Amino acid sequence: MEFGRPFATVTPTLDGDVLAVLARDDVTFTTGQIHRILERFSEEGIRKVLSRLALQGVVHVERVGNTNAYRFNSDHLAADAIVELARLSSIFFTRLGELLDGWETPPVYGAVFGSAVTGSMTANSDIDLLLVKQDGTADEVWSRQIGELARTVTNWTGNDARPIEFTIAELIDARGEPVVRDVVDRGLTVAGTRAWLLRTVGMTRRAGRR
Repeated sequence: MEFGRPFATVTPTLDGDVLAVLARDDVTFTTGQIHRILERFSEEGIRKVLSRLALQGVVHVERVGNTNAYRFNSDHLAADAIVELARLSSIFFTRLGELLDGWETPPVYGAVFGSAVTGSMTANSDIDLLLVKQDGTADEVWSRQIGELARTVTNWTGNDARPIEFTIAELIDARGEPVVRDVVDRGLTVAGTRAWLLRTVGMTRRAGRR
C-alpha cells in the first residue's frame, strides 16, 4: 500500500485521491484547491471526478460566486468506510504502537522513518523501522518479537518491513550515522518518547516529530 494514496489499495483511479482529500477534513474545497493538493492530476480530470461523486451523493455541491465548492457528505451510507480508508496511515501507526507496547519485552524506543513518513512511499516501498532493545532483553525473545513484527506489518500493508535494531549502547555509538539522523529529523515515534531519543543521542535541539 501507499500511505500517501490510501485509496490505491482498492482503486488506482483519481477518484480515490480526490476522496482522500475530501474525507480528511470537514471543509469545503473548490476544484482549484484540490488541484493544488493533487498537482500531478489535471484540473479537468478532478472536475469530472467531483461530478461523479456528486451524482452518487458522496459530496455536496454549492455555488460560490462563479465556481462550485465541494464538501464531503459525512451522512452518506458509505461515509464511514471512506473515512476509514482515508485514515489508513494513522490507523497503521496507532496499531503499530499498540503492538509494540504489548510485547513481552517492549523496545525502549521505536520509530518509523523513510518513505512511509515522508510522503514518497510506493506500493513497492519497504517500511523502515528503528527499534532500540532494552538492556537485559533476552536475545531469543527479542528475535521472536522482531520476526512476528515483520510478518504482521507485511500482513497489514502488503509492504515488506525492514527493522533496524540497536541496543542503547549501539544507538549512542551510531548517533552520527545517516539512519539515526534521519530518525531524529523526520522519524515518527511509535514506542517510547522522542525526548528519550534526543537525550540519548545528544541532539536536544533538533526539530522533528514526537
